[in-house]
Amino acid sequence: MLSTATRYQILTSNMARTRTTIENDATVKRETAYYTANIKNVKTIDQFVNDYRLFNYAMKAYGLQDMAYGKAFIKKLLEEDVTNPKSMANKMSNPLYKEFAKAFDFAGKGVAATSAPGATTEAVSKYVQQVLEAKEGEQNEGVRIALYFKRKASSITSHMGLLSDKAILEFVQTTFNIPKESSKADLDVQVRNLKKLIDIKDLQDPKKVDKLIQRFSAMYDMNHVSAETLNPVLNLFTDPTESGFSVDLMMSISKLPRGGF
Repeated sequence: MLSTATRYQILTSNMARTRTTIENDATVKRETAYYTANIKNVKTIDQFVNDYRLFNYAMKAYGLQDMAYGKAFIKKLLEEDVTNPKSMANKMSNPLYKEFAKAFDFAGKGVAATSAPGATTEAVSKYVQQVLEAKEGEQNEGVRIALYFKRKASSITSHMGLLSDKAILEFVQTTFNIPKESSKADLDVQVRNLKKLIDIKDLQDPKKVDKLIQRFSAMYDMNHVSAETLNPVLNLFTDPTESGFSVDLMMSISKLPRGGF
């Protein structure tokens, strides 16, 4: 199996071609065709949550597929004005709920909600990306996390934002070798420690984001090393259980920035 860094580079070097492959998948084409043909006909929240295929497509597009069973919860979420600071969407620690509420803004746009870009073209684009990342995760969870971080990095505006997203938090913990048990500490302590490691403004710089991903990839492979990650040629000359690292991994580690990123 390819290293995380190598597979990530292959995918991102021609993302348009990668996404086209996903778009042409039979299941994706079928579900997308149904969604685009029917979403604009939905005029109420009840219609939306009660159409199994439409609702699940939308939930998956916005990374909330694990909550597709909670129709009553999502219905209440969409009934409240997302511009109200006291609304449910703005009280949730997970920013994906607010993003979903803004995309399907029935409270603010009424019957026009399902004709807005967030519910149409953007939802389809996000669905394709979600499928892409999920498929990669089946082979290498590190690649999925790297792709997700690349997509979300520029939208993170605070250190608390690093803590509120499970996948982003795993990226940060892996990148800087932070024990998972640290999540049990008080939030102010976690934020204070993260400020020592990451300047949030750097997440707006694609080059610095790429350096973080490079570091994450090497650390991820180092923590998940197995016979499958070893270079096939290297296996001809060494015992995989003794060598421990692939050539790709060693090269990735050698390129890590020293003294920060």
